[in-house]
Amino acid sequence: MRNSRLIALVGLAAVTASLAFPAAGSALDARFIALTATGPSQTTLTMPAGQYPVWQNRDTVSHSVVFSNGLCALQVAPGAYAQCDNGFSGYVGRYAYTVDGTIQASVDIVAAGRAVTLAARSHRIARHSSLTLHGTLADWNLSPPGPGVPQPVVVLARHDRRHAFHRVATVMAKVRDGQLVWHLRVRPRARAIYVAEANFQPQGGQVWQQARSRPFKVRLRG
Repeated sequence: MRNSRLIALVGLAAVTASLAFPAAGSALDARFIALTATGPSQTTLTMPAGQYPVWQNRDTVSHSVVFSNGLCALQVAPGAYAQCDNGFSGYVGRYAYTVDGTIQASVDIVAAGRAVTLAARSHRIARHSSLTLHGTLADWNLSPPGPGVPQPVVVLARHDRRHAFHRVATVMAKVRDGQLVWHLRVRPRARAIYVAEANFQPQGGQVWQQARSRPFKVRLRG
């Protein structure tokens, strides 16, 4: 789990949940913007959710950084570093700010990548028997590396390509052996194609990309 950056408040009793992004974070999550006599080193900084901007004043005079959403205002002394302490940049969006009240700039947060897998012991099972579907859920942008935040995974199924997928169940991916894993026991009555989706987002806004596993086909024998 990302230390001091991402706290899970996800419970088994509720699929919806909220996440908090505390101010302190790993230095590996920081993206630096240099403040110079001519303005910021990059007027548009694009980064995935879960990282955060830090301004470094490389000039000999102080510079101000003020966000138009009113959530953050900084005064950065020469040679000093500064960052916003409320974590609003942990969610997808364009966050405009000005340097010294005149230079326009922005921090653009894009959805962090993630991947979900689905597998089972066999593609063929005896009629009236059950099968355990299982898989993993991975956040590609964890820094430092870790298992990620427990969150729900939606399992869907359809008979064939002519039919639409329908929801079978929502299960929780939990930390086990250093990774997020999920499992679901199913008892198909006919052949089925299963997929797993990770589309959960915290209440504060979008953090991750939506992810879908490769399809897994199950046929009945007997």
